[in-house]
Amino acid sequence: MPPAEVVRSLGEKMEFLSPWSLAGLVLVPAVLLWGLLAPRGRPVRVGSLMLWRRVLPEGAAGKPSARVRLKDPLLWLDAAAVLLVVIACSRPALRTSAPAEPAATIVIDRAANMWAKSESKYGFRYCDAQVMAEEVLRAAGSPLVRVISVPGAAGSALTEEIEGGMLLSRGTAAWTPVLVPDGAWPVALAEVARRADTPVILAAGVAPAQAAPPNLFVLAPGGEMRNGGLTRVAARIEGGRWWLLVEAKADPAAPGPYQLAVSGDGKTLARQADFLAPGATVSQTFAMTEPPPKQLMVELYASPPGGLRPSHDSFPYDDAAYLALEPAARVRVALLGTSDPALRRALAACGETEVMEVLPDAKVQPGQADLVIACGEAIPADWTGPAVVILPPQAVGLVRPVDDRLAVPVSARLAVAAHGDDHAVVAPEWRVAPAHPLAEALYLEPPRLAPVRRYAFDAQAELLLGTPDVPLMVTWRESGSRRLAVFFGFDEPSTDWPRRAGFPVFWSRALEWLVPKESRAAGYATYCPLEPLPGSNRRAPDKLGFFSDDSGVVRGTSFIGTDEGFRSGPARDDSQTAIEAIRRSAEAKRRAALSELWPYLAAATLIILLARVRVAR
Repeated sequence: MPPAEVVRSLGEKMEFLSPWSLAGLVLVPAVLLWGLLAPRGRPVRVGSLMLWRRVLPEGAAGKPSARVRLKDPLLWLDAAAVLLVVIACSRPALRTSAPAEPAATIVIDRAANMWAKSESKYGFRYCDAQVMAEEVLRAAGSPLVRVISVPGAAGSALTEEIEGGMLLSRGTAAWTPVLVPDGAWPVALAEVARRADTPVILAAGVAPAQAAPPNLFVLAPGGEMRNGGLTRVAARIEGGRWWLLVEAKADPAAPGPYQLAVSGDGKTLARQADFLAPGATVSQTFAMTEPPPKQLMVELYASPPGGLRPSHDSFPYDDAAYLALEPAARVRVALLGTSDPALRRALAACGETEVMEVLPDAKVQPGQADLVIACGEAIPADWTGPAVVILPPQAVGLVRPVDDRLAVPVSARLAVAAHGDDHAVVAPEWRVAPAHPLAEALYLEPPRLAPVRRYAFDAQAELLLGTPDVPLMVTWRESGSRRLAVFFGFDEPSTDWPRRAGFPVFWSRALEWLVPKESRAAGYATYCPLEPLPGSNRRAPDKLGFFSDDSGVVRGTSFIGTDEGFRSGPARDDSQTAIEAIRRSAEAKRRAALSELWPYLAAATLIILLARVRVAR
């Protein structure tokens, strides 16, 4: 590379962190000028003034010329030392090729309530929140940021890094059937705890009621909902007959009363006026006598007195449910023993799940359930299908208790410490099996655990969570079916996992893994907008209604299975403080990526001083 190119490249990569110190460069010409003009003579004792008079006329004494002084190496060594000291004080730094860390993390809430209508020119909450976030990024200089969308395609967090100040295109808000408690708020708190030196921006529909940490900034357009809608619609086919369950609720300020209409295959199957009043909640089962239709539509609508046009609804997407008859529709779960309410809520959050309580001494037939979850009970000996055992009391398949004492051994890979609340805290050194299909469902930091009973498992089983010394989750196959064992309970004294965002995410993924689509019973199913379709690379359309997939199977898309349409709350705009925090973080990240050169300049200065001492001798 030519020298000019090298100089220009260094100039592009170099900057001075204390540029005002460069004003000291005036000392360099000052040193040279002083070396030229300052007197150099020194007193010399002579024996006779007559000798001095005889020497002067010959020109051997007097001031040396400037040309002679410029040839003095001490003068140039002094100037070079001053030059290096001044440049070192200006702290020159070279930008390395290492990528800079993101200056901020933006957590985007993509829950269904973001589809709510707003009074702004953009029309929807997700547009308003996204515009607020983009304006903050542009005002902060469009730095490199990490973007986390919650929930993602699989009910988890989708992370990407972008630069340029633009987020997802407006109109791509999505909803997945796995509900994260309180939306993206727990994920934002987890990011704050993980990166305390980086600001976290939460773009949500409504401002959370909880107090935010200092480096968490909320951008929420807010708004009050005026909504009456369906919260659950489920159809069950058994013995040639079918039943329809319809649940709905309405805000006190919602228009009403609401009427219900059920139609399928081009004809009306049921109709009920005054089905839902403002401020009320309804759960009703209809016994249908006709054969099950292939397509089923349930509508809830309100008309103003004397008018035919529906009244204004802030969230109209849950006014109708579109269900299609297809195989592999739902998972029927039989709960044995005393199950924790958190587990039941997590299972109910999975849109294609039917949960039923079973007495301990009752038998579960294969035609009655697709999955058995035993809580503190043994899996029935005659059950050969998929099963989950929580806190197994005895040997279960390939898992057996080591002893009856409740203890967690301390090992090199599992650190255990005692808290003041008598809980043992499992440190982040525990391991998640990276190649396991359920590994990515455990996407947040590990939960707190109380002491657990020691178990051992055979080599045929696969460790999902924990260590071989302290297994926390183990999976295996038995009679061709998948099994899962969890070695801790979900009550408050045992763990805080049910309060974490990953709890319902894990159980949704676990149901999909334990009971694949092809092994489920036939029934009615509905998909949510932009939800991944099973056995296909496509997603459901973002429009509500019926559609045909690649194989020609008719499917339904609706918002049934969520209460998100009723979420109201205040607005909050932390834009100004967020801009300043991002700027400070971006500057800190930029400086962290620089390699300062002052130590090398200091070493060079020391070498020059040593050379001057040697020359002066």
